[in-house]
Amino acid sequence: MTTQPGSGTLRSRRIARSRQRLVETALPAFTERGYDAVTVDWLCDQAEVSKRSFFRYFDGKEDLALTPLNDVWRLLIADLDTVLDRSGPLLEVLGEALVAVVERMPAGWERLAVLSTRLSGTTPAVDAAGLLVCERFTDQVVGAITPRLPGSPGAELSARVVCAVAVAGHRAAMAAWQSGPGAETRATRGELCALLRESFATAPAALEIRLP
Repeated sequence: MTTQPGSGTLRSRRIARSRQRLVETALPAFTERGYDAVTVDWLCDQAEVSKRSFFRYFDGKEDLALTPLNDVWRLLIADLDTVLDRSGPLLEVLGEALVAVVERMPAGWERLAVLSTRLSGTTPAVDAAGLLVCERFTDQVVGAITPRLPGSPGAELSARVVCAVAVAGHRAAMAAWQSGPGAETRATRGELCALLRESFATAPAALEIRLP
């Protein structure tokens, strides 16, 4: 859920604020105190959110930790019908759609996305949860693409391969983006969009690389 401030009903805005408080509390704490040392009870106390509400918003700590990254995929899935109405190479369409989603993320998303990406890279449980999200994304995209390619042999397999490349391209761009010193305060959205475009533009040629 990427509810923008001021949008939706009073209840949805209140939920969005509570959810955001948990994310803004959790990600710096995971970095400073250690992922395992931060409990759900502590987070709820710090963010002044009930434990019952916590589990309405998130499946658990891993889901919370991945929120800035998962919100990108959630918004892309929500826009999937519109995205797939575009013409052109599927990988290029998905790449531009990802860039467009990143550009629509709320203010302050960059810092939280950097912390989430770093946590995923150092915490196996968080990384595994992120890979599951990518698998679900792939299944949804493949399910939406295949009916649009009637009579095309191997359409489902081809769509699945393209989605795998898209996920890998996104992860590579995020890894490069967060790797610089002080990225949590210096990394910009424009830099990430440029890396995403570079990653997706490079992919077709990379798949043609031949061993000597």
